[in-house]
Amino acid sequence: MLSKSRYLKGLKCTKALWLNKFKREEAYYPESKRQVFATGNTAGDLAQQYFPGGELALVNHYPNSKAIAKTKKLLESGCTTIYEATFAAKNTLVALDILHQIDGKWHAFEVKSTNSVKPEHIRDAAIQYYVMTNSGIEIEDISIMHFDKTYVRYGALNPKELFTYESVFSRMQNYLLEIPENIAAFLEVYQQEEPTVLIGSHCDKPYACEFAKYCHTLTENKSILEEIANQPKLGTDIIYKDEHGIQQFLKDNPFPIYSFDFESAQYGIPEYDNSRPYQQIPFQYSLHYQKDAHSKPEHFEILGNGIDDPREGLILQMSKDLNHKADCGKILMYSSFEKTMLNNLIRDFPKYKDALESIRARLIDLGVVFRRYIKTEATQNTWSLKTVLPTYLPHLSYQDLEIQQGMATVEVYKGFSSLSEIDKEEAHKNMLAYCKLDTFAVLELYNLLY
Repeated sequence: MLSKSRYLKGLKCTKALWLNKFKREEAYYPESKRQVFATGNTAGDLAQQYFPGGELALVNHYPNSKAIAKTKKLLESGCTTIYEATFAAKNTLVALDILHQIDGKWHAFEVKSTNSVKPEHIRDAAIQYYVMTNSGIEIEDISIMHFDKTYVRYGALNPKELFTYESVFSRMQNYLLEIPENIAAFLEVYQQEEPTVLIGSHCDKPYACEFAKYCHTLTENKSILEEIANQPKLGTDIIYKDEHGIQQFLKDNPFPIYSFDFESAQYGIPEYDNSRPYQQIPFQYSLHYQKDAHSKPEHFEILGNGIDDPREGLILQMSKDLNHKADCGKILMYSSFEKTMLNNLIRDFPKYKDALESIRARLIDLGVVFRRYIKTEATQNTWSLKTVLPTYLPHLSYQDLEIQQGMATVEVYKGFSSLSEIDKEEAHKNMLAYCKLDTFAVLELYNLLY
């Protein structure tokens, strides 16, 4: 028998479907994925409070024959709200997050820890609806319940405001037609040896596959991986340079100069007052200041503790750090992310509006120079810092750092409070080192233009 999750896995990749049944020990979930699962579980529990007073159908904490029997019993007893209502039909088992009666008719709700309905959610709803209706229950409508991105937390979470829902009944109709054939094909996969499916774009869409590491070790993928590894590296010689544009940029943004960078974390379920679902919460910044071309840069930094809302502390400190000299200069950023973060801080902390607007007015995007005025073969189609930096300043590398990507910093920060004091000290040092290199690198790119 298939489960809903395995049916959806089969749509993505039949090899992943087979591995999920016969080689589950090969699955690998990074910390970021585990955090997504945790958010989803918490969201499911909170969503039940949107329709309070219901009964839980699960008996052993997972959907099985006992949950099916209990669901049937609850339906016969006149229960109007059932959590994890479990049904089986056509060799497939599903557990619906919330089954709720409205005006005497059954409405199905599947909870997702997202800010909107995603394309993959429609097929999720389709298999749920197909199994439920084939098991004998009449469903009036089926909806995806997700976070309301306009919700702002104040005090305790309010599930009635945190969630909203959207009917997908009409959008799933076309998918219903393919389900019988898909079920038959996926059950047939279980009767075969491990399928051969070459790695490709499906490995990351609509989400990264937990068996990717395993598949990368298989012989059949060797030639693909070798081809990727042996792709010729693009040249680093300058192929285009607008000297006038560069000099005008330097004239408009002279020394003294600052280089500034935020690191931020997203919480699907708002963690702090005055925050929204999946809002970027800045928890760290690095700042370099250079008086002139011959002076040594000064460095400033701050990092939250992983428990308290870090934003007000960052506002107060950066207001001080970015105005520590009488001759305050422009503030270099790379892309517009820092400006977006400042806009959000102005909105969420209006009492600091004047100070934050003053900082925002000084921001200047150095990325413009590498997008418009100077290019190499390697950077003519992308001007991301991770590409530009090794092209122009190969001696500055993230490879020697314990933390080499922004997402890794976020993972460490979110788990910061649970670390031992020794591990916390090490993590603190590594996070600061990563962010420090970002701003130093941007400052060095600026100096390279002279």
